[in-house]
Amino acid sequence: MKIYNLLVRLCLVCLIYGILLDCVMPNSVKKTSELDIKDINIRDMNPENKNIFPKELIEFMEIINKEIKYFPVAYSAKREFVEYVNSWGYERNYGGNRIHEGTDIMGIINERGIYPVVSVSDGVVEEVGWLELGGYRIGIRSEGGIYYYYAHLYSYNKGIEKGKKVRAGELIGYMGDSGYSKVEGTVGNFDVHLHFGIYVDTDEYGQLSINPYYFLKSIENNRIKYNY
Repeated sequence: MKIYNLLVRLCLVCLIYGILLDCVMPNSVKKTSELDIKDINIRDMNPENKNIFPKELIEFMEIINKEIKYFPVAYSAKREFVEYVNSWGYERNYGGNRIHEGTDIMGIINERGIYPVVSVSDGVVEEVGWLELGGYRIGIRSEGGIYYYYAHLYSYNKGIEKGKKVRAGELIGYMGDSGYSKVEGTVGNFDVHLHFGIYVDTDEYGQLSINPYYFLKSIENNRIKYNY
């Protein structure tokens, strides 16, 4: 019983820290001091096991499954591709102790500006520009209300700006290593990769970070092919 209670507490800690950080979407965070969810670890939020989650989160999972169409990094037969693991919830220390709210898609070629980044869904660009943690980032709000977050970019595709409508598979920028600094343009603090995040606004729990890993696995073979 003691072990069970400890696991429940750990699950609640993971969920509480899944709330979106101010540095990601500073003007739209809903903070909540109490959560009712029991025995839930969003790190293990596999759509195949969705029956264990609250109805509201199940509905968001179904929306995500329906609207994501393409893997966020384009593929080229001429280059080594990318790799990623289930890194949601890993410890991060820059700016204070926190957990990782996304999946890091690592470029096998550790060189900024090579790998094209595409939108996983249709949507509208809601945020674009520099963040201390995320570097050059793009936030796209889908038609289903999901916020998809692309961070540590090297550059943006021409025409990417707030309010622009984008289609699934559309080029939005290039993978880089920007961020971890208040000074815009800082690079080189980590290896080249795309930090991909998914956020949802819930009525009951406020704004939550959802583990992208399982959704990425479901579309990892749906790649846009580029000649690069």
